[in-house]
Amino acid sequence: MRARSTTPARATTTLARATAAEYDALWSWLESNGADVSRVEPYEASASGEDEDAMDMGWGVRAREALSPGARAIVVPRKLWMTPETGQKDAELGPALTDEAFGLATWTTLALTLLKERARGPTSTFAAYVQTLPETLHAPLFWSAEELGEIQGTQLLDNAAGYDGYLRGVYEELRDGLFAKYPDIFDVDGAFDESSFRWAFGILRSRTMDPLEGANIALVPGIDLINHSSLSQSVWKVGDGGVAGAVAGFFGGSGGADGVSARVDCDRALKEKEPLWVNYMPGGIDSSFALDFGFVDAATPSPGYSLALSVPEDDVNYYDKLDVLDVCGLGENPTFTLRAYENPSPELRTFLRLLNCQGQDAFLLEALFRQDCWNLIAEPLSRENEAACCESIVLGVSDALSRFATRTTDAERAYLTTPHAQRVADAPSKSTAIRREIATRVRLAEKSTLSDAGGFFDSLAASLDDLEYYQERRLRSLNLLDDDGKSTYDPFNETMA
Repeated sequence: MRARSTTPARATTTLARATAAEYDALWSWLESNGADVSRVEPYEASASGEDEDAMDMGWGVRAREALSPGARAIVVPRKLWMTPETGQKDAELGPALTDEAFGLATWTTLALTLLKERARGPTSTFAAYVQTLPETLHAPLFWSAEELGEIQGTQLLDNAAGYDGYLRGVYEELRDGLFAKYPDIFDVDGAFDESSFRWAFGILRSRTMDPLEGANIALVPGIDLINHSSLSQSVWKVGDGGVAGAVAGFFGGSGGADGVSARVDCDRALKEKEPLWVNYMPGGIDSSFALDFGFVDAATPSPGYSLALSVPEDDVNYYDKLDVLDVCGLGENPTFTLRAYENPSPELRTFLRLLNCQGQDAFLLEALFRQDCWNLIAEPLSRENEAACCESIVLGVSDALSRFATRTTDAERAYLTTPHAQRVADAPSKSTAIRREIATRVRLAEKSTLSDAGGFFDSLAASLDDLEYYQERRLRSLNLLDDDGKSTYDPFNETMA
């Protein structure tokens, strides 16, 4: 359960919220069409007094009655989901979305379906749902250039730029291809302009999650209103216990009456009027939440930094190292997560040893050791190798921190301890205040994580003489070293033997 007096994380996605009447209409639509929403209700968190300092509490879902652990809080049948199939079977959209000449991705098909349903207004089957979707999103994809300046140097900025470039490319292809062929369906100066397409992408990133993402992407009215808490054990579920047995029926497997539903179960007992939470991204880090959902969970932050690593192609042992990665199942380009206040993972340290394995240590890369190599280097390989591992991370951390305006976290901590009212008053708008707080928390998270990682490897580098390396472990296993690390080999005894 999220700690008391905290802001529901979904709340930071919108300023112009839907009205209570519109949420009531959504619940009535769900209930009249077979969804089981009788045990929960939408509520305006900002009016509940949960947190007087909250910037934008928004709406969430809470219990109408006391619920026990494991109780099914909400169940929404597949016929009420908005899926790629919804558009493909639509009389107007279908011919375009199923045109094999364009080979649309599933998310693109759903995004175009969402835009068409929004354009239809009150005549849409999904009108009650679309009416409650936020118009203003706070993921960095929607920030101004000045606001993006607040995340200078962060991974968040790099990832947001990647989203931006990708979206621009997809939209350009649609405009010049599908939209040009079907101009009567896709109005590029209206419902299907680039900003609308960007909004649809933002809605999908912030309101779809496992297991209804990727190839099985779907918008699930009602369930996607439940707010996030990193402390929650509840997640979206499909069918009777997950994806098994249900995947075939997601999109066209067995029609609309296949019994497939999405649901959320209570991970703990809930009192009447107590909020229901789900964990949007178990194991996620602050910058990931900001990128996709437009918030950082201030109550239970997850400061971290992602490292996408690979073996350089000019490494003389390149193919041998790739073979080792293949044997251990990591793949050629593994990603590791550094977390503030935690030591780097053993898997990352093992990868660093492999990455820096060279010279006399490279004998462990030979085919003879291929199956056991990863386990053999799970502990320090040699002093030279361990020193190279430390140096590579320390230099990488220094380079990453140099991209920030300042390396320290003093400014971020000072800002976040400033009274909420002053932070809002000092910002040009409430939207900017929200985004500035997201940026500040992400900078704090990334810099703290990098500093901790640098400190860990600095300390490790200072203690290299105290470590035991592969050759010593090997000799000890053969009883050729005593407890003090001295050789027990006696050539006289060997000769006499």
